[in-house]
Amino acid sequence: MLATRIGAHRWLLATLALASAYWAFDLTALRAGVPDPLDDTWEYGVVARSLIEGRGFRTQVIHPPLWSLRDGANTVPVLIHGPLLPLALAPRVRLYGPRALDWVPVLAAELALLAAFLTWRIAARAFGPPVGAAAALLWTLSPLTLRAVHHDIALTAGAALLMLALDLTLHPRCRAVLAGAALGLGYLARPELLAAAPVLAALAGRAWWRTALGFIACACPWWLHNLAASGSPFFNLSSYLAIGYWDGRPDLSVLRDFTLTPAAWPHVLREALPTLPAKWIDLFPHAVKRALLVPTGATGWLALVGFGATLRAPQTRRVAVAVFLVALLPVVVMTTTVYDWRYLTPFLPLWTIAAALGARTLAEALPAVLPGWARRPPVWLATLALLVLPAVVPAVREGEREARVLERRLAFERASIAELSAGVAAQREILFSDRPDFAAWTANRSVVWITRKEFARLPGTGEPNPQGLPERGAATATWFHVEPEPAGGR
Repeated sequence: MLATRIGAHRWLLATLALASAYWAFDLTALRAGVPDPLDDTWEYGVVARSLIEGRGFRTQVIHPPLWSLRDGANTVPVLIHGPLLPLALAPRVRLYGPRALDWVPVLAAELALLAAFLTWRIAARAFGPPVGAAAALLWTLSPLTLRAVHHDIALTAGAALLMLALDLTLHPRCRAVLAGAALGLGYLARPELLAAAPVLAALAGRAWWRTALGFIACACPWWLHNLAASGSPFFNLSSYLAIGYWDGRPDLSVLRDFTLTPAAWPHVLREALPTLPAKWIDLFPHAVKRALLVPTGATGWLALVGFGATLRAPQTRRVAVAVFLVALLPVVVMTTTVYDWRYLTPFLPLWTIAAALGARTLAEALPAVLPGWARRPPVWLATLALLVLPAVVPAVREGEREARVLERRLAFERASIAELSAGVAAQREILFSDRPDFAAWTANRSVVWITRKEFARLPGTGEPNPQGLPERGAATATWFHVEPEPAGGR
């Protein structure tokens, strides 16, 4: 028993060492992870700044459907992102000011490392340390994880908290209350984790009510916030994507529709329902295809093999079915909204465990005529690495190239918006921009998210305006994205 524990600890230490080295190389040696002006991170900072200033969960980023909810300071309630990340970033914003968000990818990498540790624990406890190591490293090396670390910390936070909740639930001594609280915190970062709560409660057996209690204790304050701001405890502006990308509502236009207020949303959704099954039928194959291509294109099929292996064993069948239902949530989200890769990331560790188990299952099924060493963990782990590397190397190189481009873009856009802010800062005028999160954070002013064409269609000063839309102001009231000149000029 002692030798087994020592061996397991060696597997764990080796796994964490490799994962840590990978993130150190990516973020330090390659200097990747430069924020994009389109990242949600900027609005997390805006809300964090609002918390520091004592204004609560208010934001200067004004999505047009929330235009009517603005207060005297031209801020609106936070109704699209959860409160967890603004709360977590508030101390950094307080300490480091305007550049506090530049190193958020480091925090995202730490959360990815935590998710890798929890993935190892769950997989090693059920299937042995080699499977745990393979699952944790598949999570770490997946291009989706790399993208999340560079540009969307909410995804790695959601993955870490989901795996923490699952680890606490599947522990020999189920810690149901803590598991529910962990999933509740995850819901405050990724709202789709709400749908995982009933499954997690079912896994807890007789302690289901404790899981529910822990979840509700974390989620209830946010439900009250949503209820007061929008009239519904479960309202989230992202749900508008259910009618977006379809039937004359291209891309993200539903999030820039001044008429689609929270009060109007239930009626609009009911009217759109007859057209939505056609959307689901159209999007479903794309959603399934993307799910089958994670953690990488060459290893996604292994997850199906691993899931099949868990169904054959009676001792793992019940848990496997429950976990599979949770892993399918992003497929449902991509079918009903848009098939975006990012929805898979919080659930990706579940797929990596199945893929790692699939690799071991195939190794154990090798013909008996082959030598015994062909089934040993180092061999199938090396084979798995060969399948992963063709996706990892290009993703890392692309991340480095993108970082250099974003460095120039951030410098250009910070200089551009600084010039604009210097001329009108005293006027407290609302800006109109297609980069609202970045503009609101950098200029510390309220910004309406709108495209240049949509801005041109707004009523001018003095023109009829029965809907109470914002009016076009002077040229200084706009800041639209402009591509920087290439290095060295034209």
